[in-house]
Amino acid sequence: MRVTIAGGGLVGLMLARLLRRRGLEPVVIERMRESQYVARGFMLGQQGHPALADAGLLDEVRQMGRAIAPRPDGSCAAIAVEVGRVLSTLAAGTPVRYEHVVTDLVPDAAGRIVGARVDGPGGADVIPSDLVVACDGIRSRVREWAGLATDLEPMAEGKIEWMSPVSTRETFAMEYLSNGGHIGFFSWPEGSFGWRTVERVGREAALAPGLDALTSSWSALLPAAASGVRGLASIEDVHYSEPELLSCPSWWSPGVVIIGDAAHFFGPETGASAGIGLADAHALAEAISTSAGDPDAACRAYEAWRGPAVRPYEMADPGRARLAGARIDPPGPDERWPPA
Repeated sequence: MRVTIAGGGLVGLMLARLLRRRGLEPVVIERMRESQYVARGFMLGQQGHPALADAGLLDEVRQMGRAIAPRPDGSCAAIAVEVGRVLSTLAAGTPVRYEHVVTDLVPDAAGRIVGARVDGPGGADVIPSDLVVACDGIRSRVREWAGLATDLEPMAEGKIEWMSPVSTRETFAMEYLSNGGHIGFFSWPEGSFGWRTVERVGREAALAPGLDALTSSWSALLPAAASGVRGLASIEDVHYSEPELLSCPSWWSPGVVIIGDAAHFFGPETGASAGIGLADAHALAEAISTSAGDPDAACRAYEAWRGPAVRPYEMADPGRARLAGARIDPPGPDERWPPA
């Protein structure tokens, strides 16, 4: 089966690696330069560990990071790790067309997608494909071109995040606030990352109190994160966003399938987006390898296998519950951000 993967991030690289282990040679299209990536706090949940094991990389990734909630049998709930090291490990030996973008899909006379238009430093090209896999994120252009319906809703609250070069003694901590929001952090050998929910006030208002105020508030609300947040050099190291929740009624149409963040995106409380994305890649690789060159059969099998695993996360997402009308009380006086 000729497979084109739109997106050479974590999920796309994992899918390519697993397909190559099964005897296929997928084409991976990635817009960034080789070794370029967006630095971010990264916690790889247990949902993705079987994919890493299948790829022969689970022990290596464990050694790179720190185990969250380790168990006596050596497994753990998640691994906190520097994301660039995971990406470079997955990319090693995996052919990728870097600095290329998918610009459109190619349909046949019946409307089935049979290829992808690609543009890069060498000019435009068409890649004939039996299946185009969208791994291009929550704003997936491939999903849009394929006409797959989306349910994209803004969360009821905003989010503040920071990433520090200081690794803390504790690996993970999270607390719920009096209004149902939450504050948390995790750390890996090279640094730490924190997040909390706040009112949707916009970036300027959220960062206006400054770094000292944020450090003081964070240290009081989550003492385990104090040394990490004190390692921030500037308020520019703090980021405000207004996250959205994504779900899609169907994950495929003839010739196209969407996985990872292109198919579902969860609130930060789940801590599962990365692990579920890798598990998507694992299930799709297996479906493709067992479908005798029939992409529709592969997609049907994939959706049948993954639906029971993913849909409960979507339904139980605390962020979605708040959107559905769950009561949100005012924050406590010491929890409010920005401060009164």
